[in-house]
Amino acid sequence: DYLDDVIRNGTSKEKYEAFFFSNESAYQYLPDVERTALELLRGDFSLSASQFLDQHVELLGRTSDTKFIQGVTNAKKFLLKHLDDKPPSQYDRTEVRLLMNAGIENGLKTQTVKRYLTTIRAAFNNVALELELDSEKHHPFTDFKVPQLGDDSKDREDFTFEELQQVRWMKEKRKPEITWLIHLMLETGMRVNEVCGLQVGDINLEHDFPHLAIHRNTFRRLKTKGSQRFIPLIGIALEAATKAIAGSKGVWLFPSYIDFEKQTTKNNQASGATNKQIRSVLGQAAPTAHSFRHTMQTRLRQVDCPESLRNELGGWVKTVSESYGSSKDLRRKTKYLRKVLDLQHLS
Repeated sequence: DYLDDVIRNGTSKEKYEAFFFSNESAYQYLPDVERTALELLRGDFSLSASQFLDQHVELLGRTSDTKFIQGVTNAKKFLLKHLDDKPPSQYDRTEVRLLMNAGIENGLKTQTVKRYLTTIRAAFNNVALELELDSEKHHPFTDFKVPQLGDDSKDREDFTFEELQQVRWMKEKRKPEITWLIHLMLETGMRVNEVCGLQVGDINLEHDFPHLAIHRNTFRRLKTKGSQRFIPLIGIALEAATKAIAGSKGVWLFPSYIDFEKQTTKNNQASGATNKQIRSVLGQAAPTAHSFRHTMQTRLRQVDCPESLRNELGGWVKTVSESYGSSKDLRRKTKYLRKVLDLQHLS
């Protein structure tokens, strides 16, 4: 009776009578809230795949996480480019295979296709669970296997010794903070996001072993809990940190790469700027700034740095020793980083 009143009051007399004396569904005559309620009661309610992906971001509370949102957006574009937008349960395994093959045929790396499919699966599972959409809990985006996964990937290239030397001698340009970012990454192996999120208070130049502390703050998410760590500052990294502190006028070491409105780092912008400057010195085929991390691991292995210490310096550690962050710990790390600095070649 309530729904009948809603339809009668929301349409003209002629339309209401046409509806009343026909077998038409009431759905098209109802406002969104009432239509959804009726669909839920009848077990007809669902969301399209794109709505699942949008709701996934909302339900996880990550509406300000630009990197996560971009990943979900890319997965949604990938899905809708090759398949119709419909409820998850209405897809079949043939369409999942079609999606995988279409992605690869369009030039996507197999690891990228897997990442998109994993994002889609996570969104479908999460939203179906949280919104109690039982009929959508059974979809074909499970237990998929991307053909020849990883066979098309290329190993990341390390910097050569000569390239590292050229980057060390790199002169500051119009924006000196870009050079400072590069020099910090070169001798510490930090991620771009980690350097962008440094605060002045994270740098300790008065200690017997000058160092910086990487920890989570409101503007920077860390990749893992183990990413929290202490890294000694030596060579041009120490010089860059000193200059950055002197040039800072606030809390942040690199305020140009902080988005104060969104409360996050501008790591994509920083990556673009640092890579552009590296290419201006080494040429267009130069490794990216992220390759400093892989090169640092190569350099540490070459001076026989213990694996546990390499993992701590790179932020890959799962458990830490009792001396973690102590003077003893910093002394050991400084010892190996100085050996790395003295290397005359890379092998």
